Amino acid sequence: MDPFRIERFMLYEGRRLYGLLLRGYSKPGILARTTDILAGHGLDITYLYISPMRLDERGSILMFLDFTEADIEPEDLAEELETLEFIEKVEVIKPRFTGFIVDEALFPVMLGLHRAIIVSEPALRGFLVDFRRSLGSGGEAMLYHLGRAVGFERARYVNELAKRIRVSKVEDKIAIGTLIFKSLGYGILEVLEFREHPPYLRIRVHRCIECELGDRANRPFGHYIRGIIAGYASEIFKQNLLAVETRCIAMGDPYCELEVKPREKSQGW
Repeated sequence: MDPFRIERFMLYEGRRLYGLLLRGYSKPGILARTTDILAGHGLDITYLYISPMRLDERGSILMFLDFTEADIEPEDLAEELETLEFIEKVEVIKPRFTGFIVDEALFPVMLGLHRAIIVSEPALRGFLVDFRRSLGSGGEAMLYHLGRAVGFERARYVNELAKRIRVSKVEDKIAIGTLIFKSLGYGILEVLEFREHPPYLRIRVHRCIECELGDRANRPFGHYIRGIIAGYASEIFKQNLLAVETRCIAMGDPYCELEVKPREKSQGW
């Protein structure tokens, strides 16, 4: 499975990297006509992003380009691209350092209609591993409850989305959640068992990011992720549910597994 790469900045040592931000209208063939011009000048596209836009809507195209062997300067290229009828304006993003380009034109980062941040593995390690190492079992409990709050909010979003696309079945909302979970990079969810009355899920998680980051452990490690799953399922089923991790890759298992079921009064977090 190929990874999805988000390149807000790029390092390409010794190369003349520039960014171009094209603003204009969506029309059939805009990408082909634009790339034809770039190819004609010997330009290599090192990164390309097109903002979501419907036909005739305004949007933007962000490109990182390698001008090392190009026969044109960035400012001249911008002027040439602005002659295309569907492009209103081209902004040149200049590098602050040779071989290193950052998108300084587009802000904030958005995920759908909501503002977002991008958290890479080193930051996640500090949050999911070093944090619990410093605080012990108290840190694990905090991670679970943080994840649970995240899961609740994600489920509320999915409930709104489901109304718009006329989805009402609980099982379908669970399926939407598994797709979003994967698309956001948490892991790959596989629902092994589903029961609506009483609520019950048995879920397998492949490539769980929390447990892949963790050290080898003698007990389940995925407190933040199981919190997300518990919060999501509780909101979708409209009942207080608990997620229990029964298998974990941090323990040497090939995947993680969780059971989601109603919380009993005697059960903790």
